[in-house]
Amino acid sequence: MGQSTVIATAFTAIIFVAGISIFALSMVSGFGTFSEAITNQAQIQAVSINERIEFDDWTFEGTSSLRINVTNIGGTSIMVKDFDHMDLIVSYNDGYSDKNEWLTYDQTETSDSYWSINRVFFRNQNGDLINPIKLSGDIRGGWDPDETIEMHIDLNTVVDSFEYLTLVTPAGVQAHSSLTKEYECGVSTVLVGTTIVTVTHELDRAPINVQVTSATELKTEYWVDQVGSESFEIHLANKPTIDVLFYWRIE
Repeated sequence: MGQSTVIATAFTAIIFVAGISIFALSMVSGFGTFSEAITNQAQIQAVSINERIEFDDWTFEGTSSLRINVTNIGGTSIMVKDFDHMDLIVSYNDGYSDKNEWLTYDQTETSDSYWSINRVFFRNQNGDLINPIKLSGDIRGGWDPDETIEMHIDLNTVVDSFEYLTLVTPAGVQAHSSLTKEYECGVSTVLVGTTIVTVTHELDRAPINVQVTSATELKTEYWVDQVGSESFEIHLANKPTIDVLFYWRIE
């Protein structure tokens, strides 16, 4: 009887000690996981605080593509291998309605709609020095501070007008660019002996407001006609005897 009691007590003690050990190990493991999560979150926040990108000049290429410069103005590098995790949203009008489309990064340019990198600049000089970006074969490198990438954007549809771009880095930092001009100004001349001058513009849309002012004293009427996404016309009622200069502003 006494021996059985001793054995039972010892067995209970062993189970108790084992339970405490398992609990302690669980606490240590849980604390390690929690600590790792805090560290990762702190790293992400540090990147978000120091990471900045900015759109620069852009140029339209045909009816479905454009080129635009984006500069890393922050203090962190974005590796090319992470470009797959960047979001590019293009807003455009197809002639019928406004649309938004998400584009994937595809340096092979084989996707239906995609964005790729044409070239890299460092402080307006062609090429980069740190973590050089290799754009063919084994694509690698990093987009470092003060470096500008020239993006090529291509949509698998005919675009009436590009309107807006949003680029989001893997850390969630955003850059935005409006692709429409608010207004444009210029000077055009109706030549002596003629009554019409065609004025080309770069609004990439039909102006909603056209203002024309003659810099020459006129004794005849003038008006604007054929207002479109690329040009408009200034008309005179009668042929002038001298060149007539017009100042114009479109919105």
